[in-house]
Amino acid sequence: MFGLFKKKSEKEKLQEKYAKLSFEPIIGETYHLYKKENVESFLSIIAPDQCSFNTLGSFYLNADQIWKKTGQF
Repeated sequence: MFGLFKKKSEKEKLQEKYAKLSFEPIIGETYHLYKKENVESFLSIIAPDQCSFNTLGSFYLNADQIWKKTGQF
């Protein structure tokens, strides 16, 4: 569903369509996409093994601000 985002506009699509962000993502960090019970998705730096949220996947934000799905979760 998310795969590799090749354009900055696709990063914005992820943020607008799939996840609410209450922070500015840091380049070089891995974030985890979760789904709340009310159907709202959000990104977090908290790893899936450290919480009980419904995990949708893990993503890495590279230097080009491209989100790449990681092999984690």
